[in-house]
Amino acid sequence: MKKQFILRSFTGCALVLFALSACRQPEQEKIQYVSLSQAGCTFPGTGGDPLVITVETSPARWTTEVSASWVKAEPGADGTMLVLSVDDNPAAMERSATVTVKAARASQQIAVCQLAPDLSINRFRKERAFQNGGVVSPGGRYIGGFTNKAMGGDAWDYHPVIIDTETGERIDLGPFPSSLLTCSQPFAITDYGQLFISDHRNGGSILFELNGDYMLSGVPEGGVDRGCVMGVSADGSKWVGYARREKQAGERLNPYCPVIWENGRGRILPLPAKNFKGQEFVVGAMARGISADGSVVYGTTWENSDGAMIYWKEDRVRYVGEDVHEIKSVTVEDETFYYADGMVCQAEIYKMSPSGEWISGAYQKIVLNDDYSVSASVCPAFYNTETEKTVVLEEFDGAKGVHVTDEGIAFIALPMAGGMVYDLDAGVTLGTVAEWVYAEYGLIIPSDIFIKYVSPDGRVVLGTGVEQPAGSKGRIYPWYIIPPTR
Repeated sequence: MKKQFILRSFTGCALVLFALSACRQPEQEKIQYVSLSQAGCTFPGTGGDPLVITVETSPARWTTEVSASWVKAEPGADGTMLVLSVDDNPAAMERSATVTVKAARASQQIAVCQLAPDLSINRFRKERAFQNGGVVSPGGRYIGGFTNKAMGGDAWDYHPVIIDTETGERIDLGPFPSSLLTCSQPFAITDYGQLFISDHRNGGSILFELNGDYMLSGVPEGGVDRGCVMGVSADGSKWVGYARREKQAGERLNPYCPVIWENGRGRILPLPAKNFKGQEFVVGAMARGISADGSVVYGTTWENSDGAMIYWKEDRVRYVGEDVHEIKSVTVEDETFYYADGMVCQAEIYKMSPSGEWISGAYQKIVLNDDYSVSASVCPAFYNTETEKTVVLEEFDGAKGVHVTDEGIAFIALPMAGGMVYDLDAGVTLGTVAEWVYAEYGLIIPSDIFIKYVSPDGRVVLGTGVEQPAGSKGRIYPWYIIPPTR
């Protein structure tokens, strides 16, 4: 994919520290600052949408100065947002300007660039208002999530949001009151715009349609509660997730079970004969994702802290990374304990490439210490379901694989923040996520984010980042790259 433009999207912050003295009181230090969610942006030559930038300042009152008349800078209603817009560019070349945000003695500039009218640009967007992440459809057509609003007391209103990546249209559904349903976490969306969000109030999932209609997931055959949908095939005919099944003789609880729905009818998928440590299953397992054509499903076991990865292909269930899965044991005072090395992950979606050829995760190795305690080390690992071989990247100690394309381009989340990109076929690192995005899409993006999914045609990217506004706790937000508006 060729570079088409540059969108500067890094956080800016300016601080001023000075002393105040009054009424002969001891000097007190006071910090003045301007913190912006973006310190630069690029607009298309014509028809560009306004850009909203989050502004945090001390003191709270702030003003703006614009260096060119074609740029408009308007404060939002609540004083925490700055809305930038530009006039159409009549020239045959790009132009630039600056917007300066001032709060007392502190100031910060935003670099504004506008392309020539005949150029188009991809778009990088952050969805800070989305609660508990965002999801993208298998083909990249739609992105979904939800926002909420406190209505007083324990009451909330929920607004599912669906974004059309081809047209840029943003469809805001609802409001749906918490007395009716409680949106908890988005898990999947089809290429037809059907959005699945888990329902904390009623259990299971809610399926929202583009027209605002909704339905609740049903109880699969052999289950005892409504199933939760976590992944969908490209045509939307197959869903996967989990539910609890009926207890069998000798079981103390209703185990979790992986479920596949085909044309709305759910059935329970089989488990391996033994759990990850070679013992009987107690808690069960869950399905997490499905390939675009519906032929491969992956999931995780739910046995204590195992989180072992499993997959279903051609009517067989196996452990992901069978070639590196090793069960071990130790006997202490006539009692034998079991542990295992192998591929693991948490309750994560998008771990599989669109065709199901590759599955990403972490290779976990358990070491038994002299005092019989155990310690674990992890590194990214990628399993090929066709060759049945695992690529373990020990050089990225403490990191994990989060996504992989059918071409073997692997995306890695680093232990603290940010990510790396690795070519599994060539065996080389392609750089950081920020460097890879710049090379592929011509975008300058924050360096502390990582990629969760890339559409099969490479036109749409979904990722996750963390922001920590001044004086606030850090929060996770989804971001995405989508093509120019048609």
